[in-house]
Amino acid sequence: MRLERWLRRALRPWLLAALVASAASACAGADATAPGADPCAGGPGTGVRASLTAGLNVWAVLPASTDACITQRLDSHFVYRSADVGPTGRLFVFLPGTDAIAQHYQLILAHAARNGYHAIGLNYPNQASMATLCAGLPSTCYGDARLELLTGQPVSSALSVDRANSVDNRLIKLLRYMRATESAGNWSQFLIGDTAVAWSKVSIAGHSQGGGQALFIAQRHFVYRATAYASYGDGLGTVASVAPWVTRPYATPVTRLFGLISTFDELVSPTTALAVWSAIGMGTALVDVDITAEPYGLSQRFITAFTPANRTLAIGPNHNVVVVDANTPRFGSQVPVFGTVWRALSFPP
Repeated sequence: MRLERWLRRALRPWLLAALVASAASACAGADATAPGADPCAGGPGTGVRASLTAGLNVWAVLPASTDACITQRLDSHFVYRSADVGPTGRLFVFLPGTDAIAQHYQLILAHAARNGYHAIGLNYPNQASMATLCAGLPSTCYGDARLELLTGQPVSSALSVDRANSVDNRLIKLLRYMRATESAGNWSQFLIGDTAVAWSKVSIAGHSQGGGQALFIAQRHFVYRATAYASYGDGLGTVASVAPWVTRPYATPVTRLFGLISTFDELVSPTTALAVWSAIGMGTALVDVDITAEPYGLSQRFITAFTPANRTLAIGPNHNVVVVDANTPRFGSQVPVFGTVWRALSFPP
């Protein structure tokens, strides 16, 4: 999924260049006169906190503020936590689609926070789609690329993501940053020591490419639950064919995997998505959210034909309708139509 360039709010070029230069300098090595100095200690920039009228605390955090060695995809992460709702002790992490950024998905982050979840929209190196990266390469490319994206292990020839720029490191360093910035938030509960995510407390979700990465994480880690919005992983160009990693066993029980897609999705075949979701164990029941209200029972596969808002604002409005702020329909000006659906899929009580 690629949003229109003007919809994306990137960092100003001069700031981007400054951050990259600073990070490169820091990562070249610690000062020899300062034994034990961390060459990747937080770099330029600060987290920005604002209290909203609805009782939400919001931070926009530059990745380089959490780790100076992060040099790719430098757009701000977004962090939400309710000041009023009792915490559930769970963390909602959302991964944007191809070339999109966390800023485009704030409605679902806010809704997660209002349901008692700590919520993070995490940016990561997602400028190219997996289909573009793996074009002409063996089908194993998809799993290798997603593994390198997650961990920074140099296993893929299709992309180059080191440990600092990996999803793992970005999330760990952001959690550490929030622990130091907001002690009242008890962010340490989502870390194991300083070096690992407490995945069992995480509801991981994502849109399009990010949805595939969410499933990949659920395959490798036991997570609280995982949701693929307009995604089923990686297809190979035919209805019956997916990348090998998609149907391998999952560390997360398959009863904790969920999906939502539009009947009119322009970029991902809904027929294929529903079939693949069933193939990996997400059941056969299908909920049409346009005519069904909460509770949704034990269903894991959801579909909608709802008309996108602002149909001309982005490429693939039906692909985006399920979760992208610009295309998600609302009641009035703020309340998302899919609020109860998001809650059922990604952040239940």
